[in-house]
Amino acid sequence: MRPLRPIVACVLRSGPVRWPVRAIIAGTRATTRLAGLARLQALAPHAGDCVCHWSAELKYPERIRFGRRVVIGPRCTLGASAPIVLGDHVRLSKGVVIETAGLDFTTPPPYRHRAAPITVGDGVWLGAGAVVLGGVTIGRNAVVGAGVVVTRDVPEGSIVVGAAVRVKQR
Repeated sequence: MRPLRPIVACVLRSGPVRWPVRAIIAGTRATTRLAGLARLQALAPHAGDCVCHWSAELKYPERIRFGRRVVIGPRCTLGASAPIVLGDHVRLSKGVVIETAGLDFTTPPPYRHRAAPITVGDGVWLGAGAVVLGGVTIGRNAVVGAGVVVTRDVPEGSIVVGAAVRVKQR
């Protein structure tokens, strides 16, 4: 008696099974893309031709200024207690956090909340899991690597990588 596993694998690889599954996957992708576009237009009608994954979180979207062709990836968070400006062709990879709000540790507890604006220049790419905190300006065509926490301004055309935040000029 032959084992059942190779037979099942052969059936699953066959055209009559594979093509309907591929069609379902393609339909699901199209539906989630439309859901993301519809959600962005509902939350931020001023976003224009930007693309936002449906799982992204936009806090105070009316305070976010979108450039042309901005792409916001899955599970991103944009917290705009103060204004956020995203330039043209900005790419936010999976899990990026841009947060303008924080606590003011110069005051005695309970700490006061403070918010400072963030500006992200044209052509900037923020890698997966990057965090940008309030008061930061990221210059044009800069690249911020995965997992970097940006607490200071990033010059134009720079590449920021690593846990110790090293800035490399191109």
